[in-house]
Amino acid sequence: MSRTLVAFLLLGVSCSLADPLYRNEEEPALPQLDGRIVGGQDTNITFYPHQISMRYNGNHRCGGAIYEKNKVISAAHCVNTLSGPGNLTIVAGSSNIWFPNTPQQVLAVREFIIHPKYRTLNNDYDAAILILDGEFEYNDAVQPITLAKERPEHNTTVTVTGWGTTSEGGTISDVLQEVEVNVVENSECKSAYSIMLTSRMLCAGVTGGGKDACQGDSGGPLIYKNELLGIVSWGTGCAREKYPGVYCSVPDVREWLLETIDSYADVGKIDFL
Repeated sequence: MSRTLVAFLLLGVSCSLADPLYRNEEEPALPQLDGRIVGGQDTNITFYPHQISMRYNGNHRCGGAIYEKNKVISAAHCVNTLSGPGNLTIVAGSSNIWFPNTPQQVLAVREFIIHPKYRTLNNDYDAAILILDGEFEYNDAVQPITLAKERPEHNTTVTVTGWGTTSEGGTISDVLQEVEVNVVENSECKSAYSIMLTSRMLCAGVTGGGKDACQGDSGGPLIYKNELLGIVSWGTGCAREKYPGVYCSVPDVREWLLETIDSYADVGKIDFL
């Protein structure tokens, strides 16, 4: 997840979320608003054609998912510190984020809309919609994804993808990564995150740790049955035992997403006279 400076007032601390959070076992668990794939494997964009790379000044900032030809869903914390959409671009259609000669499509961001209830304190309602300046052309590597309507049961296998770092404090991946994790019921996840966790959040991890999203994966998709189930949001460290990754639950912000997207139905369309 892309880290910015976040004040954790409830815990009386502040930290730079661009860096990994290290702590002693005696210290309280602090959320790290950053995401990357740990314990995964290389994959091809054609298996996840909804996946995009959000760039700021040409540098990878966050992930996201294509919903329509000119609309992308990502995390609010990926854009909430920006003064506007200037210098933001969306890259789709490539498995490798560093090689411009590979097939890819690039569009500028015209506007972004952050969930009105988003809270920087704990990343509640961590969802945003990006309106693009133009439209993607759909092909095998660029496709939209539908929104999940409900959460799957505890321990259901789900998949998270992204170009984030492959270890806590590591470097981001050149090639798109995928990893399977399991849904963790919020009642169980609260043992790790206590009052920071809300009903708009969804947890996923594996027993013993070792698989997770991490820095650079923020805003990226957690998918189940080819639907967008979650948006990479935050967590304590990456792939730590007893600390699942935390996602914005799409079923719980779905109504806002659909209503807002519908209100921007004609934005980005080109009229031919």
